Amino acid sequence: MILVLYLVNSMVSNNHQIIFGGESKFNESDFIIKDFGIGNDGNPFLAVEGTAGGTIPQKENSGYAYVFVTNNGTFSVSSDWMYPQWHTHELTLDEKNCVTSMRMDGGGAEVEDVVKLTEINATDIQRVMTVEFTLSNQDGSFCVTKIFDSIPKA
Repeated sequence: MILVLYLVNSMVSNNHQIIFGGESKFNESDFIIKDFGIGNDGNPFLAVEGTAGGTIPQKENSGYAYVFVTNNGTFSVSSDWMYPQWHTHELTLDEKNCVTSMRMDGGGAEVEDVVKLTEINATDIQRVMTVEFTLSNQDGSFCVTKIFDSIPKA
């Protein structure tokens, strides 16, 4: 008897994308912003040219994030080397785009056809960004190392 084991990177069911921590090829279109705003359901959203959440990080000490700067705070929907499932943090960034504070329970997220923030009570979006971030081995800081796209432009 031969047992065949398939590793599934992502599965799409009822327009909900579930991302597993397998191999993922980088696709920059997954980070090119096509649209953003407050949806009919009252939640902030961001649409990309590629697949929302379609690329997950493969390098240690790195991650990707969809960042929303709202009237109720700054939030990231991110995937990183330790926790590849997309999750949300409320955070504060300094002038160099390094994280100075982070709340682990900062709202919810749905990564489907679009990236959607839930449970944050924002009514206005000032800026959205798609970024790569890295953990510094020197001082333990999390900083944006690449901005793929930003509206308004950085």
